[in-house]
Amino acid sequence: MADRPRISLITITRDEERLIGQCLKSAWFCDEKLVIDSNSTDNTVAIARDLGADVTVHEFTNYVTQKQMALDRAHGDWVLLMDADEQATHLLGEEILRTIAAPDAADGYHIRRILYHLGHYYSHSIYPDTPVRLFRRDHGHIGGRDPHDKVVVDGRIGRLSESILHFSYRDIADHVATINRFSTRAANEHQPNALTVVRMFTNPAWRFFNFYVIRGGFRDGGRGLYAAMSAAFYVFLKYAKLYERRLKSRTPL
Repeated sequence: MADRPRISLITITRDEERLIGQCLKSAWFCDEKLVIDSNSTDNTVAIARDLGADVTVHEFTNYVTQKQMALDRAHGDWVLLMDADEQATHLLGEEILRTIAAPDAADGYHIRRILYHLGHYYSHSIYPDTPVRLFRRDHGHIGGRDPHDKVVVDGRIGRLSESILHFSYRDIADHVATINRFSTRAANEHQPNALTVVRMFTNPAWRFFNFYVIRGGFRDGGRGLYAAMSAAFYVFLKYAKLYERRLKSRTPL
């Protein structure tokens, strides 16, 4: 296996001392680990460096630019993108090693993420989250719209069977803070218009129905109801902030 393709892990951090260690340790199958840190005030950088990561400290710009910065520093034949609050299962690591060694390997791969929140793994389809996270370095770049970055692959894309575990929120208060932060960034990427106030109602209603009924959130009981409500709340906040901006633009100073 000495001549197998090399794999680079890339991730971005800010004050992630609680989880960055497990993230890096779970990537035992990666040959290099690259971290772009946004001026953490805790022990994130020290922990990452102690675990062998190459850490670059750079002021935060946005999620797309920051992750592309990490990708630009990678040297591996393949790149695995994980957030600091994610962990690769051991079975995923073994599957990745087998996959990239195959002569018919694709150029990128979707990997399912399973969210852990409220003491529960959301393994049902309420969070059908399978982003592209593994890709040939010379066939991919980071695209999308802040804060929702995505890997864009030039070539054939397959799908792996094993999963990444996502430990995103410490508690509900942390989740609400994340919703507030992300909805602000998402609103900043759009322009308000005459339909904004309508979408402030219709889009959250559709998001709730989609999560709770179509995706089967009701099967997760109270946790499923919480997931659907919080997803709808995120959409509501995004359009409410757009509406607020529209009102301010029409109000003379």
